[in-house]
Amino acid sequence: MAWYDNIYVWTGFAVLTASAFIGLAYMLSKMFDLPMLEAWVKIELNELAAGMIIAVFCIALVATADGAARFLSGSDAANIVDSARSDFLMGKLYADGQTIYLKLVSAYFELAKVTSYSYSAGLTYGMVSAGYSSSPAAGLSPLQSELGQGIDAVSNFMLLAASQSAFLLFFGNAAVIMLPLGIFLRSFSLTRKLGALVLAAVIATSVIYPASVLLAGEIYGGFRSGLQDTAQKIHVTEAPDPPLVGVVCSDIMKVFVSSPLPLVGGELGWFLSFCLTIGWIPGLQFFCSQGWYVILETVFFTVNSLFPIITYPLVLGMVVAFESSNGWPSALSGYYAPLYNFGMPAVAEYSVLSLVSFLIPVIITVSLLKNLTIMFGGEPQLYGLSKLV
Repeated sequence: MAWYDNIYVWTGFAVLTASAFIGLAYMLSKMFDLPMLEAWVKIELNELAAGMIIAVFCIALVATADGAARFLSGSDAANIVDSARSDFLMGKLYADGQTIYLKLVSAYFELAKVTSYSYSAGLTYGMVSAGYSSSPAAGLSPLQSELGQGIDAVSNFMLLAASQSAFLLFFGNAAVIMLPLGIFLRSFSLTRKLGALVLAAVIATSVIYPASVLLAGEIYGGFRSGLQDTAQKIHVTEAPDPPLVGVVCSDIMKVFVSSPLPLVGGELGWFLSFCLTIGWIPGLQFFCSQGWYVILETVFFTVNSLFPIITYPLVLGMVVAFESSNGWPSALSGYYAPLYNFGMPAVAEYSVLSLVSFLIPVIITVSLLKNLTIMFGGEPQLYGLSKLV
């Protein structure tokens, strides 16, 4: 433990420093015969004694709060702050949000594969053209949008839980310095109210707030099993790969479309490749003429036009599954029903519980902060505090 981590050392140092200032003022009052200064010293001595009593109360409260937290929560954490952070905020609230988040992200990925799938086939000859285009699961796009908003909501409340954990750690470390500082400031009339406010803030943030977080954790625990049960039921149908994905994404098809030459694709790349390869052979100059380019252009046109039409029977099964009257119930039960029955309810329940778990400690802490400020002799009319309470 570093020397600046010991709250007892700093508190003793604050009391000794305040006593030294008051003692110096008493010596000056006797040396120059200043009755008013001597009267001021007597008042400050009384306030210093009261400050020492408050210091003992604060230190005893901080020291016993850790043991009380371990007893009530059954945790092995070193102090009340660690217990509130590890046992509830990160161990339960954040962990449950992470479970729901991963479930929703997995569902979003599967749903995106289905809704983004489209099929197009067309044929053009002169002035006449015909085509067909289908996006069989495009009707589920609004569900994908709602699912994305649910993911954002869960991630925001996970961030809120992590932020509370960070604030608890900050308050616990700040109390080591702020408690002695509050005792020192309260020992003098000009800074007495400010010192009382600092002392009240230390107790409120380092003791009352983490204790209130543990209280919120107990309330959250009553609803946790139901939330976890709902989250575990978030399972959507695993979306299959689109038909012919192995053919379309094959290396042969990639070379055919992109050509052997970099930056030059399609029939022009193949034309230049053949021209550079065989164009110098006698008798094959024709292949470097416009006729060879027309041949390559015809091949590309035929493949690009007929490939979707020829392979459509393989795609027809997936299209019919979503567009026919017998297929939509399957799509609804595989994607809509799990998210409607379990996904969105889990998001709503987690959001409400997270918000309540955040508001309970804040309300309790702010309310007691005002009372502690009055008890320690500070200014209770803090800016905006009365309206907030």
